[in-house]
Amino acid sequence: MKKAAFILVLGITIVSIVSHKLAAQNGFVPADSLIVNIDSYVNTMVETEGFIAHVCGVDGKKMKLMSDNGEVIVIIPNDTTGFDYSLNKKRIKLFGLVKEERLSEQYIDEQEEAKSLLCHVDRRPCKDEKWINAKVEAGVADSMSKKDIEALRQKKEQQGKGYVSIVLIVCEKYEVIESNK
Repeated sequence: MKKAAFILVLGITIVSIVSHKLAAQNGFVPADSLIVNIDSYVNTMVETEGFIAHVCGVDGKKMKLMSDNGEVIVIIPNDTTGFDYSLNKKRIKLFGLVKEERLSEQYIDEQEEAKSLLCHVDRRPCKDEKWINAKVEAGVADSMSKKDIEALRQKKEQQGKGYVSIVLIVCEKYEVIESNK
């Protein structure tokens, strides 16, 4: 009986994973579903949508997409071209390849030791030297760094995975949605 129950649970799990993959390859996947079920979507082409809260001001090579529940997905281009800054504060639908970046405890410790100012999009050290220098000169760089590190540690605890999971989509194409969502 235990063997039959195990086989049934295993079968249901496999069907669930396969159905996530098929749904992703054949249609729309809500951004929040991508975040919650990242293990099912890594290396899968998906269509999703969300609100662009920020386009990187340094080179336009990343955007911060906010899901309907306020979670972040990092959007990067599939080539060396950056995104147009006019996408900022717009709701878009996009199609692309899902990736996951994992920020380990070691990475967090290294950033804390370096007192890095982290990009609010992908949590990597900010590349905007002018902005960084302004924060140092204003005397707020250290406190901002501490706040960023604390937020990473809280996110790691919240996710309960032993690392911070950053969901990325390598964008193949996008369109602005004329919606007031």
